[in-house]
Parts: sequence; C-alpha cells; structure tokens
Amino acid sequence: MKIYTGCDHAGYSLRNKLVDRMRSQGHEVVDFGTNSEAACDYPEFAALVANAVRSDVGSVGVLVCATGHGTAIAAGKVRGIRAFAPTSVEAARLSRFDNNTNVLCLGGRLLAESDACEIVDTWLSTGFAGGRHGRRIAKISAMETAAALNFLVESEHLHLAAKSIPASLWGKDAATFAPTCRAPEDISHNLGWLDAPSEMERELAGIAAFADEVRKAGFRRAVLVGTGGSALPAEVLARIFGPAAGWLNVFVLDCTDPAAVTAVEISLDLERTLFVVASKSGSTPEVCALERYFWAKVLQRSNGDASRAGQHFVAITDAGTELDQRASANHYRRVFSNPPDITSRFSALGHFGLVPAALMGIDIGRLVARAKTMAAACREPLPTLNPGVTLGTLMSALAAVGRDKLTLFFSPELAPLGAWIEQLVAGATGKQGRGIVPVDGEPPCAPAGYRADRLFVVVKLRGGSPATAVEQLEAIITAGHPVYEIELGDKYDVGAEFFRWEFATVVAASLLEVNPFDEPATVEAGKASRGLLDSYRQTGKLPGALGVVDTSDSVIVKHLAAAKPGDYLAIDAFFQPTPERDSLLGAIRTLCRDRLHLATTVGYGPRCIHVTGQLHKGGANTGIFLQLHASVTADLPIPDEPFSFGVLRDAQRLGDLEALQAHGCRVLQVDCGMAPDAGLAKLLETLSALGQ
Repeated sequence: MKIYTGCDHAGYSLRNKLVDRMRSQGHEVVDFGTNSEAACDYPEFAALVANAVRSDVGSVGVLVCATGHGTAIAAGKVRGIRAFAPTSVEAARLSRFDNNTNVLCLGGRLLAESDACEIVDTWLSTGFAGGRHGRRIAKISAMETAAALNFLVESEHLHLAAKSIPASLWGKDAATFAPTCRAPEDISHNLGWLDAPSEMERELAGIAAFADEVRKAGFRRAVLVGTGGSALPAEVLARIFGPAAGWLNVFVLDCTDPAAVTAVEISLDLERTLFVVASKSGSTPEVCALERYFWAKVLQRSNGDASRAGQHFVAITDAGTELDQRASANHYRRVFSNPPDITSRFSALGHFGLVPAALMGIDIGRLVARAKTMAAACREPLPTLNPGVTLGTLMSALAAVGRDKLTLFFSPELAPLGAWIEQLVAGATGKQGRGIVPVDGEPPCAPAGYRADRLFVVVKLRGGSPATAVEQLEAIITAGHPVYEIELGDKYDVGAEFFRWEFATVVAASLLEVNPFDEPATVEAGKASRGLLDSYRQTGKLPGALGVVDTSDSVIVKHLAAAKPGDYLAIDAFFQPTPERDSLLGAIRTLCRDRLHLATTVGYGPRCIHVTGQLHKGGANTGIFLQLHASVTADLPIPDEPFSFGVLRDAQRLGDLEALQAHGCRVLQVDCGMAPDAGLAKLLETLSALGQ
C-alpha cells in the first residue's frame, strides 16, 4: 500500500517509528516531514498529505501531531479527505470499515508507541464494508462537491446577471451573445425554438390528421432521409417509443455507404413505404443523393407516373429551397415548411421531430405539453430555480476549469436521447477554440479510469432501469467527480428534455462567449467535399490519401500514446453501421479509455461530420482522431450524377480529413480493408499494446 506521512514537531518522534515499521511491513511510504523537533505548524503538513492522497487514488495518509485533532481538522478541509483521530483500536477499525477513512491522525502526546502501532496496523488491514456505508460516503462526497461547485457557479451567475439571462434570451436580444456575434441578425433570426412549444400547438391537429391519412392509405414503414439535427429527433423518438399498433415504423437513413443503402432497400416493401426527406437547407448532399435514389426506384415501380410516385414522398424543409421546389414539381404528398428561425440543431420540437412522431402514433400533443411546461420553468429569473439555466451554468462553469467532457449516463430506456444531446452540445459550443465535448455511449468504469476533466450527467427514468450500477455511481461521487442527476417521470418527458437541453446549451454557449447557431467548421468540411466531387466530375477520380497512410501497428499505437491529460479520443468510422461493428467499436473505445484515461467518442460517417464535426475542428485542439474507412465491395449509382454512393462517401470522408488537417488536428487514417469487421478486430488487437 502507498502511504503518505507527515507530522509537526510534537509528532516527530512517533512519526519516525511508524514510518520505519510500515516500511518494514512492505508498504511504500512517502514522507513530507517535518524533519526535526523545531516548532512548526501542523496545517502545512496536513495539507501536503491530504492533497497527495486526494490525487493518488488508492493511497492513504498517516499524520501525527500532539493530539491528532489538529491534523484531522486541517486534512478534512481538503475535498475528498475523510480524516479521523481514533483513540482506540476498535475506533480505528470502524473508521475504515464504516466510514472508509483515508487519512489516519494520531496524537503523539496521547498515545503510547505500542498503542499507536496497533491502531495503525488495524487501520491499514481493515477494508471498507461498502453497501449502505458506500451510499452514505457518497452523500458526504456529494456535499463537498456541491460546496466546491457553488463557488464556480456563483461567478457564472454574475455573468448571467450582466447578460440579463434569462430575460434577454426570452426577449431575443442579440446582446445576450455579445461580444461573439458580429451580425445581430445571426442571433435574432435563430431563436424561433424558444416559441416552438407554443407555436407548434397550432399545427398539431394538422400533423396528426396527415399521419392518420398516411396510416389509412396503407403505409406501414417510413424511411426518413436526413442528417444531423434534421434526422436525430426522429431517431430518438423511434428508438424510445417505437410505433404504436397499426402505425408506421420509422427508420432514419443518413449513411451514404452503398452497403447501408442496399440493406435498407432490400428490407422495404415500396408499395407500403413513405419517404420523409428532411433537410433545412434543402441541398444537403447525402440527403439529395438518397432522395434521388429512392425517387427513381418508386418512379420505376409507378410506371413513370410522377403523381403516383409523389404520394410516397414527404418533404420537411424551409420554404423556397431546392427540396421545396422538387417536392412541388414531383407532386409530393405533403411539404412541411420549417420555420426559418429554427436551425436544424434546435428543431426537435418543430416539424423535424413532430411529423415522424405522429407517423409512429406518438401522442404529439402530450409531447409538446411537456415541452411547454419546461419552457415555462426556464422563464424563472432566479438561476437556481431555472432548470435550463442551472444545467447550462454548470456545464459552462466546469468547462472553464477543464471539466469539459460532458459524460452522459442514461437509463437504457432513454439511451437514444444521448445522440441528440451530442449533436446539440458539440455543434453549438465548439467554436473559437472553446467547447464542451459530449461523451455518449461510453460504458462506466471505476473512478480511477477518469481524469479530472469530466462532468457526469445522469438521466434516469422513474421506475426504469438504473442508468448505471448504484455502487459505481457512488464511487464516482466519492472520488469527487461532479454528478448532476435528472429524472424523467415517463417517456413523454423527453419533450421537456428537448427544451431543457436546448435552453441549457444556449446558456452555456453565451457564458463561453460563442455563437451557438453558426457552424463554420462544418461548412468548411462540406465545401472541401464538394470540391472533391467537382474534381471527380472533371477527372473521374478522387485524389489519393491526404494524410498519414502508414497504419502499421506501431504507428497507430504511437499516435494514441501521445495523448496528454485533457485530450479526448474521437473514432469516426466511414462504413455501414451494424450491431457487430457497434460492439467492436465499443470494445476499442473502452480499451483506449482504460489504458489512456481519455474520454472517448465514436461516430459513423458521414453522420459524425454533422454531429460532432464542428466541435472537432472549431473547439479546443484536444482531440486525437482515428478516421476508419473500408473498401467499397458493391457500389450503387446515384441518378443524374457521374459519381456513385461509394465515391460520395469517400469524398465526404476526405473532405472532413482535409478540414481536420487544416485546423491542425491530430488525425490518423486507418484502412479496415475489404472486411470492416475483421479490420476492427485487428485494430482492437493492435491497441492491446497501449500502456504496456
């Protein structure tokens, strides 16, 4: 066992004897002094020992002063330290067994040497009981953490007051985001999400009637082609609720890998399938490609009758976009006009979320009512009573002191919500070298696996499965990590969470002094991809690899091993998602987290470009990137384009790579070959050398 020791002049003699004894028993002892009987102040040595124990997980401390009381009081001022001055062997034993004390304090003028030795021996050899005692220790630690957080949050409250939040936000005042906003209209024209719960109430009946019309027409499947914030609300709701009896099963397709497109196509009964084309801009490349592909298939099945084929298509877009025009020309069954002042990231409570929800038979009125209740709560002027301000302030305050890895734990029933929170937080805050890194889907581990760069948010369902094992969460709290808990009464409270997280993220962005509504780095990646496609149109080929292509085992290990404290690992996989690959990627991220103590994220391309791409390039340059890709084995043509889905996928990957490199990001390409499963298994084996 590693033991840190210290004493004042009154404990000098006993401390020396105890150090010799503990070393003779095989313990590793680090002594901080004092080194003579000259008068000194015990708080100095208590602080040295207490801070060492706090920083070195699994270690303990032994302090000696005249009575043990002074060093116990002083050491106990350090967060995470449970110091105790026993006067009997049984008291020492119980302090470890019941209270998990980690610093033992002894009275050099009160205890005989033999008694002190027996107390130390018993204390060191006694283990912690855990169970109900663990829950109690966790509550103590939570009190300490809350007290520490209050100091941070109070300073953020001063910033809130200076910006008049939440009043100025509700007043749609662009000054809320000063000095980050050069053009005030960029802000004021993007705040329609604040009113969405109330405004959408007027459209609920029409949306529900449309969904009922589609159901009665015999449709049983809907494929939503979209990406990022335009698609993720539908996926969240589909995976949390699923279709009600007799309603449509909604599937989100946002992958341009030809194998993924083929897999969806062969699963469809086109006669009973509705295609929902979702794009705010109406010109997103992957959305346009997928729309053209399935339009051609349905048109062929309809014997070239566009009016008949159009009954299988619905568009959600802004008025006047290319998609809006195509939908009108091709007689789409319906076009839902997205409010122009709601960006796609903040559109969960608009048409992008509610239309797919209605198709599934979800009670959209109930969903919106929960959002309205949360919106009303977020008008509360007192920060501590405002749920959106409370969460947003906590996120920004901790990010400012290095805890910028927002680690999400969910009850399994709510886990799909994480992907939507990820795109919201990453896209809104990752600007100007600042940002909050959302960590979704990373399995929990022992506290020793986490660095002091985490904020944990636990989202649990009342009566549902636990978000993580109680003992595991208690251990994380006891280790001093900040944990914020949110409880949903039932699944319909997801509507409230959509609004809470939108409001909180905008508050956090304001305090971090970034514009939550622009996406310059994402635009850069898209521009690079379009340039590559233009080149392909002229030359018939894409350029070669733009970065390091030597992906030998040693290069991969060296790339990751160079990570520093505060870094995070982002794995972006540009091939078809499958459950088997989910499992392999999960194993890879867990191994890297455990060996390198890094926060980890995993995403499939091209979704990851829209979800976390802005943060990766515009946030702090603390990411270590692995860009995984695989060969195309069976390609698919895109109607009216000279390039295929395989070429589009690779252009998007290379465009993202180009943008990452332009921002000086540490990125390595890894070729998983013709068989991605085998490639991932090999990568997992390679990474087993990390930390050895």
